[in-house]
Amino acid sequence: MNTQNTPMRLSHEEITKLSSDYLQYGRKHESWQIDDILIDGKKLTAQVSMTSKYISDTDSNGFHLTIFSTLEFLSQLMIIYAHNWAGMTEKKQEGWMVESSTKIKSPIRDASSILINMDIEKIKKRNQNLYCLASYTITDKTGGCFEARLKGFLS
Repeated sequence: MNTQNTPMRLSHEEITKLSSDYLQYGRKHESWQIDDILIDGKKLTAQVSMTSKYISDTDSNGFHLTIFSTLEFLSQLMIIYAHNWAGMTEKKQEGWMVESSTKIKSPIRDASSILINMDIEKIKKRNQNLYCLASYTITDKTGGCFEARLKGFLS
């Protein structure tokens, strides 16, 4: 224990022993798909499932949805919504997330049925760019709940 606030250099071996296996290796094996989307005005609902998941040896409860996969599919939903809103039927512009906030209220453990409710707070077109601000509630059948807010644009 380094309680004296003295500088301490860690070797590669020490770093490896302290590091998350998930962040180093497991994340690369996770994948997901969007199974269904309903767009109704400024609301979007979607269902997502994990097609490949990582289960940590240190989580005795098995699978839990990570914020990394969550941010990926929330970004994808914003890209889809913005293109659809602009009347485009295929992706023509690059998406850029410029700000995000997330709150994990309770773990999402059902990998097969992740429900997303997306509320568009603001969307506008300026020249060729589309700007969007949306809030999300992500839930599952086990009582899991995440809340998120993303700001992004397409250019």
